Amino acid sequence: MRIALYREVTLNAFRSLLAFRAEVLLFLFGQLFKILVQVYIWYALFGDSNLLTSQAGTVTIQEMITYVVVSSAISVFATNDVIFRVSSKVSSGEIAMDLIKPMSFRSVVFCQAFGTNVYRILFELIPLVIVSVLLFHVQLPSLANGIAFLILVINGLILNFLITYTIGLISFWYILIWQVNTVLNGLIRLFSGAFIPIWFFSDSLVQLSYFLPFRLIYYEPISVYLGKITGWQELLAIVVQQLAWMAAFLLLQKWMWSRAVHRLVVQGG
Repeated sequence: MRIALYREVTLNAFRSLLAFRAEVLLFLFGQLFKILVQVYIWYALFGDSNLLTSQAGTVTIQEMITYVVVSSAISVFATNDVIFRVSSKVSSGEIAMDLIKPMSFRSVVFCQAFGTNVYRILFELIPLVIVSVLLFHVQLPSLANGIAFLILVINGLILNFLITYTIGLISFWYILIWQVNTVLNGLIRLFSGAFIPIWFFSDSLVQLSYFLPFRLIYYEPISVYLGKITGWQELLAIVVQQLAWMAAFLLLQKWMWSRAVHRLVVQGG
């Protein structure tokens, strides 16, 4: 019974996006333009040399182009509207209807996000990957690195959902949290390695990034994809860090949710 409910919520989120298929072309054009701009920036930085020295060793221009494309592919999923969705439900009062459903509120939001991601796979990710491979000659990983990359990406996306969902719960106390969303997006862009790989960071920024979970969403999976991380001990350490951060945010959001529900009851909501 519960599985049928989860499936229906997921399908509803998927169907709602089918009405906006014209946006797919605009999205694809925007993503390709962003990739093209970043590629030419890196060409300018590399100059006449095809190599740059970094903390991860020597990096080639082709590796950087691949990094840009793979990062853009991950951003298709990592850029979600979970914070806005939670905030909207609270401000509109729709949260009251969600509380009486035979599903947890987190499950409802997750299924809606999952339905959105299914749509993005079919209509955004696949076209983006095909066009990018043809235009930019993206490097392909080895089989082992490819499997490890997929595992890390899935863990990273779950972690990203938990981060955004936890931040979204702040809306129970502060209805308008677009400022918090803006700050979070800025931190993710800087410390996840989404645009600039962490191996080009200064020592102080590298150390700071290792105290934050954002690099586990972009930088670490892409480093594995490119073969910069190959040892099983290093891979295991990354997975353990992802799981530890997921557990931490699960506990944090559980505590925040119990306080949020109590707050609604006290206010008579």
